[in-house]
Amino acid sequence: MKTRLMLLGAVLMSAALTLPAAAQGLGQRTQRTQAEIAFEQAETDFQKHKAARDEAQQKCASNEFQACYELAEAQRKGLGGSQDFSGAATNYKKVCAARDGRGCAGLAYLTVQGRGVTANAAEGRRLYKQACDYGEVSGCAAWGNMAYVGIGGAKDVHKGTNALNEACEKEYEWACTRVRELGAFNPEDRPMERMRDMRSN
Repeated sequence: MKTRLMLLGAVLMSAALTLPAAAQGLGQRTQRTQAEIAFEQAETDFQKHKAARDEAQQKCASNEFQACYELAEAQRKGLGGSQDFSGAATNYKKVCAARDGRGCAGLAYLTVQGRGVTANAAEGRRLYKQACDYGEVSGCAAWGNMAYVGIGGAKDVHKGTNALNEACEKEYEWACTRVRELGAFNPEDRPMERMRDMRSN
């Protein structure tokens, strides 16, 4: 009888060890830490971005230029894989050649910064102007800023002012910030209106 009781006790102990923690120990509940939750979320996000990046790469190979732009953005930001400035520059160039100003602006940024391509302020300025000509407001703002300050070419306060103000009027926030920082108000505006705008911001 004693032997049977000992055997039963061993079986019950073995079964308890195979149960989840919550079922074993007096109703205690195991909770994940914030770090574990953040890690799992980061892993989920990475897999999502990786799938999007892989799909964009396949479509870009077939000259779907929207996909080339999405791939370039992922490469530049390091989404779904490592940062690849050289690859981003190549794909921005394809998009720019398709007369999409977003590609020209992206390539201009990398060119001015010297990321993935040789740094060249003059070429960056030219590309920002090209982006602007294709209707990309961020390109107009960046070109206007470079013209106003005199980066990558001759200083042209008048054209720079106009480009920054036009971008601001199209609600491109960075352009509005630069207009205030530089005092680059349109010379045709009335001084009192300018002062009122400054106070409201």
